[in-house]
Amino acid sequence: MTDACVSAATLTVLFVDDDPDVIRAISRLVAARTTFRIFTAAGGEEALGILRANGVDVLVSDIDMPRMSGLELVRHARREFPTTLRILLTGAGTMDRAIDAINEGEVVRFFAKPFEVDTFIRALNDLGERILALRQQRYAEAQRERCEQLFQWIEKEYPGTLAFEREGVEVVIDLVRLRAYVESAPACVSAFYGAG
Repeated sequence: MTDACVSAATLTVLFVDDDPDVIRAISRLVAARTTFRIFTAAGGEEALGILRANGVDVLVSDIDMPRMSGLELVRHARREFPTTLRILLTGAGTMDRAIDAINEGEVVRFFAKPFEVDTFIRALNDLGERILALRQQRYAEAQRERCEQLFQWIEKEYPGTLAFEREGVEVVIDLVRLRAYVESAPACVSAFYGAG
């Protein structure tokens, strides 16, 4: 996966509300003004099933739902899917409930319904940018770690190989032998090379 692949990766959002009209309206709005792939659920249990079956970047849930409230849902999501960012919506927004949601479910945003559309879309897009930046950072860290593993393996198997002076020295690399060595290397090394 290249940096371009990381930045072009699809972002996903899951909307959860027991009111189908709200789900339809918010889905149309987000589809028209963002590049997020959209999932919807009519309740907490259905939402957890979607979270378990799909990689979801952002969970947006109504707080007031029967059977499992949005607050209960974000608590479950926080435990099971800690990298999924969480937003709560409520028609009866109180400061106490917002504080509970932020503290217990580590909710990143709280919107009172009806919310200001531009503010909501801007928040969703900002979260998308944050998610992509974190993905790129994790990818770069994984690449550095694989390089370090490769260099450690080369130095262990062929001491001094990486410590040569280039000035006035001709370096000849036998690619056939190098590939054979790498293919016999541990999985982390051959994965870096692309042999595994």
